[in-house]
Amino acid sequence: MQTWKALKQKIGDFRFQTKIKLSFLLVSMIPVIVLGSFCFSETRSLLVQQSKADLNATLKQSVLSVNNQLDVYNKVMNFLSFNQEIVNAANTTYTSAYEMYDQLNNVIDQNFFTARYLNTGVEQIILYTGTNLPPHGNTVRPIDEIKEDSWYPLVMKSVDVLWFSSGKSVYSVRRLLSTKQENPKDNILFALVDYDALFKTFEPLESHGAEIMIMDSNGDSIYSSGPDRENSVIPISDKTADEFHWSGKNYTVLQSSIPITGWKVYLYKPTSLITNSAWWIALTVLLMITACIAAVVVAGTLFSRKIMLPIHRLHKNMKLIGEGNLEVKVFSDSKDEIGDLIRGFGSMLGRTKTLIDTVYVGEIARKEYEMKALQAQINPHFLYNSLSLINWRALRIHATDISEMAQLLSTFYRTTLNKGENLILVSDEILNVQSYIKIQLIMHSNSFEIDYQIDDSILSCRMPNLMLQPLIENAIIHGIENREDGGGIIHLSGKKEGQSIVFLITDNGIGVEQERLALLLKSQPKGYGLKNVNDRAVVMYGEQYGLTINSILGEGTQVVLRIPYDEHN
Repeated sequence: MQTWKALKQKIGDFRFQTKIKLSFLLVSMIPVIVLGSFCFSETRSLLVQQSKADLNATLKQSVLSVNNQLDVYNKVMNFLSFNQEIVNAANTTYTSAYEMYDQLNNVIDQNFFTARYLNTGVEQIILYTGTNLPPHGNTVRPIDEIKEDSWYPLVMKSVDVLWFSSGKSVYSVRRLLSTKQENPKDNILFALVDYDALFKTFEPLESHGAEIMIMDSNGDSIYSSGPDRENSVIPISDKTADEFHWSGKNYTVLQSSIPITGWKVYLYKPTSLITNSAWWIALTVLLMITACIAAVVVAGTLFSRKIMLPIHRLHKNMKLIGEGNLEVKVFSDSKDEIGDLIRGFGSMLGRTKTLIDTVYVGEIARKEYEMKALQAQINPHFLYNSLSLINWRALRIHATDISEMAQLLSTFYRTTLNKGENLILVSDEILNVQSYIKIQLIMHSNSFEIDYQIDDSILSCRMPNLMLQPLIENAIIHGIENREDGGGIIHLSGKKEGQSIVFLITDNGIGVEQERLALLLKSQPKGYGLKNVNDRAVVMYGEQYGLTINSILGEGTQVVLRIPYDEHN
């Protein structure tokens, strides 16, 4: 941070002519750098896209080749699995050695040899049988030998050809089904294929720097072009991205799948092998930038000298004015912006004294007059004396209702004005509301009722004055006054909730339409209404405080005022 501040200070201390040169340099360099970067980025992107398209086409062709070869092997397995001679041989319980020998040599060996001869990629075919055929070379083995293998339960539950791998071995397995035997044996046909021949189709891709990885549905490696083909060379967690960084290199990633087996095929190629040809563009851009820098330095020096001459003169005159000499004559015959600036500065000097003596002083006087006018609008002493006189005269003529009205008005305005203070005790605000309600009851011939439920714990707290009276007034004028059958009731409650004081004003008036309800706190009506109360609470305490209004048309309205709990010590 200190280094940055020092650098900004050093740049700020440069001469203006130096700043102009730097500005020329920066303004000229921005389009060059942007255009150069854009050209380099677009060229690189096009190369990557073209290479991806070529790689993807080659990859799909290779995957199709593998899939076709696996399809051939599947057909071999299906042919042998449905060969009735093999099915009978695998499900017969033998009682003579000759019969066993005949089935082993003339049925199983002969069919397996023919299948391998016609499909050279099949290295080995084994029948794992549950009958009493003895082990026979590499063609017949007891099924007990494979019951502990992980793939055995999967094969016994399936009727399809399944493919598995282990190390550099890829093999297909299929269960023999017999519909003609009453109690068929458990028999499995196993075929080992040529691993290198199966994946030989990927060699052209690998020769151009790409790495191939094939994984089964469990995430186990089937094939990898890396040195350790039994383990994944590229991290598995990165296989979902089109590009990623690993082991100090950026890789471009393509994906495909082999439909027959569901194996996923991933191709990884270092992006640098794709984008190396784009670096000559970066070198060209660098040479262009160097040439532009030299041209800008020369042009900036010539232009800055021409621009700075009138500015130097203006700077000299400003120093004199700063010393208090307002009689300096500033003039320029130049028609450009700097000339306008110099002439405007000279004109400003001629009006400075006038502005100071007239506008500034006059504005202060006007503000003072406005303040006095506002103060004169409400003169508490005049108001209290007038109400006292009304009260005294009312008592003399035994007009108790007029006396009570005068006393209530005196109490109401005394708590309302609050000696010019904005904050008032809750107890005084309640007293203010009670005075106002009594006045309204007199004016309305006690046509409505009022119910108070104020917790004593909040009476000593402070709150903004004149917050509850507008809410009560609103409930009377817009609520219960409009009831056709009378019987209006207003409930005023106040209590502490957490660190807040919550006032609840409820009336059984005519209610408010939902469309108008949403506008009550947004529109500005005449007088001091709900919006004013809400705005004061929000401005003083924050958005979490203020009014909440709920109403049901024809049943009544509920207004909630929430303010912070501020106990007065």
